[in-house]
Amino acid sequence: MSRRAIVAVVCCSCLAMATIGYAASFTLATTNLGAASGATPIMFPDSVVLDDPGGKGHTVGKVDNGDTITLVFSRLLQASTLCSSWTNSGPNSNVSLQWSITNGTGGANDSATATGTSASCSGGLKVGTIDLGATGYDTATAAIDFPTTSTSISFGASTTTTITATLNGRTHGTQGTVAAGSAATWTPNSAVTDRSGNNCGANIAKSSATVQF
Repeated sequence: MSRRAIVAVVCCSCLAMATIGYAASFTLATTNLGAASGATPIMFPDSVVLDDPGGKGHTVGKVDNGDTITLVFSRLLQASTLCSSWTNSGPNSNVSLQWSITNGTGGANDSATATGTSASCSGGLKVGTIDLGATGYDTATAAIDFPTTSTSISFGASTTTTITATLNGRTHGTQGTVAAGSAATWTPNSAVTDRSGNNCGANIAKSSATVQF
C-alpha cells in the first residue's frame, strides 16, 4: 500500500507577512489566520509517510521490519545539523542506528523517533518526533526498538531534502494492529537547519494516511 503525505501546517507565529504564498502541498490553517495575511515559511517539513513499500504482505497498521519512514524538508539541509558526519557534498553513507516506537501514556498517542547513536552520528539523528495519531502500535510499556535501522539522506536538484529510514532488527515491546486513527504529525528538531541557517520553527507536517505502516 503506497501512501502520500500532502499537508504542512503553519504555526500562528509564522503568519505575520503581508502577502499570501502557497506551495503546491501547503495548507494554511484558517484557525490560525485570524485577520492577518500569511506566507509560506522559508523552511518547513513538507511531508511524512510511514509505509509498507512495495506491498511486502505486512499487516496494515502493524509496524514491522521493512517498513519505511520518509521525511521531506522543503529546503536543502545543512547535512551536519542532522547527522554529525554528513556533508552537503556527500556521498553520505547509510547510517545504522536505532529507531523506536514508543507507547503513549496518559492518553497520548504512540510515537516514532530515532533513539540511537552511532560513530557517524555521534549526537544521534536529529529528525524530531512523529506522533502516530493513535495508540495501539505498541501495546507494551517497553518501546518497540529497531536497532539496525538503515537511514539515508538525499538532496533534490535545488530544493528539498529527503530522509528515508528502513526499520530493521525489531526487538522489545509488543506489536499491536491499529484499525483506525488520525493523521501522523511530524514535529522536526529545531537544531536542523537549511544552508542559510533557517530551521522549521514550530511548523509541522501531517500524513495523508490515518493508519500508519
